[in-house]
Amino acid sequence: MMSEKSETANSRRSGWVPRFIRLTKRRSHPTKGLIEPQPYCGLLRCSCGMMITAENKIKRQKCGTEHHYVYYRCSRKSKTVKCVEPAVRSELLDRQLSELLGGFALPLALADKMREMAEMDERTEKMATGTKIDGLREQTTHLTAKLQRLLDSFLDGVVEREVYVAKKAEIMSKKKSLEEKISDFTLGQIDWVEPLKNWLDKAVSICKIAKSDDQNAKKSLLLEIFGLNLALRDKNITAPPCQNPISPSFNLWFSLRENLKKYRAERGEIAKSLILEP
Repeated sequence: MMSEKSETANSRRSGWVPRFIRLTKRRSHPTKGLIEPQPYCGLLRCSCGMMITAENKIKRQKCGTEHHYVYYRCSRKSKTVKCVEPAVRSELLDRQLSELLGGFALPLALADKMREMAEMDERTEKMATGTKIDGLREQTTHLTAKLQRLLDSFLDGVVEREVYVAKKAEIMSKKKSLEEKISDFTLGQIDWVEPLKNWLDKAVSICKIAKSDDQNAKKSLLLEIFGLNLALRDKNITAPPCQNPISPSFNLWFSLRENLKKYRAERGEIAKSLILEP
C-alpha cells in the first residue's frame, strides 16, 4: 500500500516539473538583441542626454548565411524627451574614436626629447634643493648648539627656570620648523618626475592603441581624457572644446593636443619648403 502511494507521489512530482519549466519559459520575457556590456557602453552620451547602449543585429541571407552587427544607440530612458537619434555601427564608431585618440598620440622622438628636458630639470632642481637643504641643516645645527648652551647656563644657575623653559620652547619650535622644511624639500624634489614619465609613456602608447582592435584600452584612455563629455549626434562624435589653461579643471591632454597640432603644422611647412627648393 505504501509503495503504491510513493509511486503515485513520484509520478505527480515528475509530471509537475516539466509543466513548471514550460510555464517559466512562457512567462519570461528574454531581451532580444541586447548584448551588454559592449566596450563603448558607459563612454558616450546621446545628444538628448541619455547614455548610449549597444544592440546586436543579425542579418540572414537567403543562402542561410548570418551576419552579426553591433549597433550603438540611445538607451531612450528619458521620460520627457523622445529621442530620434539613429543608431551607428560599431565599426564606424570605433573608427571615429580611434581618429579622436590619434590627436593625442605623442611621437616617440618628442617624448624622448621631453624626457631629456625633464631629466635636466630634475638634476638642476636637485642641485638647487641640495643647496637649500644644506643651508637649513646648518641652521638646525646652530640651533642645537644654542640649545646646549642654554641648558649649560641653566645648570650653572646663570639662567632662571622660567627663562630657560620659555627660551627652550622658542628654540625647539624653530628647529622643528626647519626640520619640516628639510623633509618637504627632500620629498618634493622627486614628486613630479615619475608621474611625468608615466604620462609620457601613456601618451606614446596612444598611437599603437588607436590603431589596434583593443576597444577596452581605447575606452580607458578616452575616459581619462574626456571623462563622460563625449556625445553622439547624427552618427558623429562631438567632443568638448579645449579648456582655458587658467581654469582649475584644465586638462593636460588638451594642452598636448594643441601643441601637437602646432608641431605637425611646422613639420608640414618645413617639408613643403624643402620640396620647393631647387
